[in-house]
This record gives sequence, C-alpha cells and structure tokens, in this order.
Amino acid sequence: MYLIGNLTNQPLQTMTLILPNGNPMNMSLYFIPQQFGWFIPSLTYQTFTLNGLRVCNNPNMLYQWRNILPFGLACFSTQSREPSQQNDFISGASNLYLLDSSEVEELTTLYQSGTA
Repeated sequence: MYLIGNLTNQPLQTMTLILPNGNPMNMSLYFIPQQFGWFIPSLTYQTFTLNGLRVCNNPNMLYQWRNILPFGLACFSTQSREPSQQNDFISGASNLYLLDSSEVEELTTLYQSGTA
C-alpha cells in the first residue's frame, strides 16, 4: 500500500500517479461542500475512464473493476466517519492509498473466502 501523501485541502486537485507497473494514472479529486464529501470526478488509466465516484472508507473503492485495473484505491479514516471535511486529507483524519495488483488479489481472496 502506497500512501498518496501529496493531497491538500484545495477543493479541486489533479494528479498523475505512477503505478508500481510504471504506467501513469491520472486522477482528479474534488471536494463538494454541499455534499459534505470528496469525489473522484475523473480517473483515467490507459483506455479505462471512470467519472464520478464518492470517496468513502473502503479497502478498495475500485474493487468492481479488479479485472480491468492492476491497482486499487483504499481510504481509511482515523475517526468513525467518512472523509466529509475539506481538511480531512491534509490533517490526517483520512488517508488515501494506492494498492498494487498483489494487494488487490489478496483482498479478492479474503472476500471470496468470507473472512474479510
């Protein structure tokens, strides 16, 4: 798991992350105050494009695309709530992680065995 540590409290952030396989992934992160939440309005990897995903506490928010994407995105919060404040990532209340393909496979195994 790789911590995406360059997040700020800016309401619109665009970044290019280099994945463990060396390929780039482009992602935008957007805070919407009226919704009390962070959203991913755009995520692009090669020919795959995802538009509109709410960031929530989840071991892999991209799990349903595990057969297409060689990575995952996890969000964990230190408090008992979703990342709903503009300062959550900069304060460390919530953290966003990039998962490599082996971690995605491990999570799939846990889900399929019923132990997760």
